[in-house]
Amino acid sequence: MLALFLAGAAIFPLASYVYAVADARLVAPNARKAEVTSWPRERITPDSRPRVFLTTWMNVGGSIAKTLVELDRFERSYGLIGDDWYSFERIAGSACAAPHYNALSLYRHDETRKSTACVSVTKVGRRFDIFPQIAEPHLRLLTDEAAPSRHQNGGTVYSSSTLELRLISRDHNNLVSFWEAPYFDAPAFPPIFMYRDMDWWRKSFEGEHSRRPEPIKFVLDALGNT
Repeated sequence: MLALFLAGAAIFPLASYVYAVADARLVAPNARKAEVTSWPRERITPDSRPRVFLTTWMNVGGSIAKTLVELDRFERSYGLIGDDWYSFERIAGSACAAPHYNALSLYRHDETRKSTACVSVTKVGRRFDIFPQIAEPHLRLLTDEAAPSRHQNGGTVYSSSTLELRLISRDHNNLVSFWEAPYFDAPAFPPIFMYRDMDWWRKSFEGEHSRRPEPIKFVLDALGNT
């Protein structure tokens, strides 16, 4: 009887560990993939394409916003350059010298603040003091912590690199396109038990995902031929 009790006491932690590993490595990633696939997405059409774009991207947000106006995809856009919000507006009747997209334009930081023959640039506020208020429908590119869908995970994804495009208006806030590189927590080997938390010691791992899209290409793909 004692031998059976000891055998059970030894098997239970092992079974618990195997279950926790299977749940984290197999169940959670597949459930997250199915969840993301199931989200309804708004299709941008020539009739629904907004005239305005905004991105909260911290590093190259100004370059993204300005380039999309230069490409004539939007009439006006907003982006961050350092801690400042800038607006970029297409000058009526003008034609940009380089109408085709070039990824290198993202790295011309010194030129982003300058108006050109086809785009006017205006500083509109500080990041910590004001957020551009846009009354009309617009597309908004959100990243990482700012992406709301990143947090719709039922606790299975603890972190991720995220790109999210949303169509926002006074009455709607709809998902257009979404990409993530999700991270999960899985019990580590050797299976060291953490008594205080009543859980296994865990390590993070990156779930299966496609290559991170280049941000402007991400927006252009969502717009399609509109």
